[in-house]
Amino acid sequence: MAKSANTLSASEAVLRMAQKRLKARDLVEACLDRIEAREGQVHAWEALDPEGALRRADMLDKRAKPVGPLHGIPLAVKDIISTRTMPTTCGSPIYRDHVVGRDAACVTQLVKAGAIVLGKSVTTEFAGAHAGKTHNPHNLRHTPAGSSSGSAAAVADFMAPVGYGTQTAGSVIRPGAFNGVVAYKGTYGWADMTGIKAYAPNLDTLGFFAREANDLALIRAAYGHAAADPAKRAPRIGFCRTPWWDIAESHNQKNMLAAVRTLRAAGARVQEWTAPDSWAGLVQAQHRIMTKEATQAYARERARFSHLFSPAMNTVMDEGDAVTRKQYTDARKRKRIALEQLGAAWEKFDILLVPSAKGEAPSGLGSTGDAIFNRAWTLLGTPCVALPFNSGPFGLPLSVQLVGPRGSDDQTIAWARWVEACLK
Repeated sequence: MAKSANTLSASEAVLRMAQKRLKARDLVEACLDRIEAREGQVHAWEALDPEGALRRADMLDKRAKPVGPLHGIPLAVKDIISTRTMPTTCGSPIYRDHVVGRDAACVTQLVKAGAIVLGKSVTTEFAGAHAGKTHNPHNLRHTPAGSSSGSAAAVADFMAPVGYGTQTAGSVIRPGAFNGVVAYKGTYGWADMTGIKAYAPNLDTLGFFAREANDLALIRAAYGHAAADPAKRAPRIGFCRTPWWDIAESHNQKNMLAAVRTLRAAGARVQEWTAPDSWAGLVQAQHRIMTKEATQAYARERARFSHLFSPAMNTVMDEGDAVTRKQYTDARKRKRIALEQLGAAWEKFDILLVPSAKGEAPSGLGSTGDAIFNRAWTLLGTPCVALPFNSGPFGLPLSVQLVGPRGSDDQTIAWARWVEACLK
């Protein structure tokens, strides 16, 4: 039985369109049909532009050749990322009807590569801790994580093949893990963030959700990056339990060890790498930088509209106020030292294998889950890829996280393709 167009990965869809076996309109219509059938349960979208998406699809279908590596691919755009015609609400009543009037640089980049903006996906308030309305499509009583909740759920539920995310703590990798999709957080600074509402400018990083690791290479190609050559050898993998291993749920610990066994059996050289004891302080360092910078990023909204902040947002503001200059400077110093220490790992390993999250998506919608296994890597600015692997005791997805050296995004994605093939 032929796959429905909306269930195709971006890579499969692009290939079929190049072969004239699929039209962009058919793909957009299939996604819209899925949204109509499931949005009332999942609540992944803040706004949709079906007419604009179909017009764009028809225009692309008239082209003799693909216009770029993402020709005809519908996108879910996280609602802190500006779009020209749709509101950018940032998940806050302060910006309920706010239309910026221009696309963010990252949207322009993918549209130039042939992509189609389908709509704006739900974000937590200002990409922070206050949960949005989205449900986990695998079990509607469980969180989809955050802050990029809508994009992750939309890709997981076959409403769109690609979704935008941003990560300041764990807002790409954790939703990818909880929703069972491939997630990519790039090296800090890899993409132009113009037009994206800032939270903590020294941490904020663009990322994406997709159905397979090869899709990430297409997205990088849209930015002018060439995919790394296919691996001619198995990777050297450092299995890092991290200082927070005891916090991981037992079923997730067992799943990580199963991934190690599977990769060794496939030929990878997997050895343990133990992070220095001082890394236990990186979580606090990340939190201090994040909250202090948030008080600066949202000073204007706080001065005029603090009564429209959620309790969670007001807590962030209070925590940021409490961070002293000395503490902020110390947090930056801890980051520099940890990066130097991490350099020793790259002398031995191509990638690190670490947990993506504590375990399955927890029940309830009031919390987006714990970012404990993401904060350090966000602080250090490394490229990270989450890959689905098995499920937990409640039948919800589990995931592993690959971490590469800063600036090695394309090679890290190539290793992710190798690992993905072993874990499927």
